[in-house]
Amino acid sequence: MTTKAEKFKKLNKLNYTLMSKADLYNLPLLTGIYDFASNFFKFKLICIKNDDSSVVKFFWKGSHDTASLDLWGKISNDEGIYIDVGSHTGLYTIVSLLSNEKNLVVSIEPSLVNMGRMISNLRLNDLAKNNSRFLGAASKESKIGFFKSNTDFSHMSKGGRISNEGDQISIIRLDDIKFADRRNIKGIKIDTEGEDYNVLVGAKAIIKLFLPKIIIEVRENNKNKIKLFLDQFGYKFYLVNDIKNNVDLNKVSIENVINVYASIN
Repeated sequence: MTTKAEKFKKLNKLNYTLMSKADLYNLPLLTGIYDFASNFFKFKLICIKNDDSSVVKFFWKGSHDTASLDLWGKISNDEGIYIDVGSHTGLYTIVSLLSNEKNLVVSIEPSLVNMGRMISNLRLNDLAKNNSRFLGAASKESKIGFFKSNTDFSHMSKGGRISNEGDQISIIRLDDIKFADRRNIKGIKIDTEGEDYNVLVGAKAIIKLFLPKIIIEVRENNKNKIKLFLDQFGYKFYLVNDIKNNVDLNKVSIENVINVYASIN
């Protein structure tokens, strides 16, 4: 634990919840193993000189992505296969394995640096056993492509995406994954910086067969396509912090990006 950051936080009673990411990164650096929690799950994550923004946000603000993580954990109570598309450093993978230790979680992550950190975080929390990993991206077709990151090569990246330039990577359709485990696919989480609709298209057979519960990032420019695609299978849509009242995505104004829960129930 970085004592300088702890001391600063104790002595300076600032309103950290209102600070931007840039403001937080101007505070003392975090290096060490840190506690992370949602309302229902607790685990530990590694952070080296602020290289994991999830840890930074949680340390200073006391919460990060709580509604989505708790909902994903609730979904994951039902034993089966779960696919974490854009797994970053492992938050959703960890929560799915904590929720039910018998689950198989397939983690798809294009960044080698992120993947390495996720493996370390899984080991740190004794959760590496039932995890299968694909170093690459998911989209509507399987091919070789490129991934462009918006951070330094040694930094955990959350803003990278499939591009016409950058590092060469493998891209896979979820429908092309060969599962030795014959259990049902119960849930898919998709966080791919705008590639989200294409990931759905590449999972059409899985969705048609298993009707998994889905948590997906939705933007103003892709909400209609996502709605039309999932409508054909009978999905309803909910905001992750209100799963009792379904919403019409076309009537939801999205300023940047939101997490949406899609289910046939």
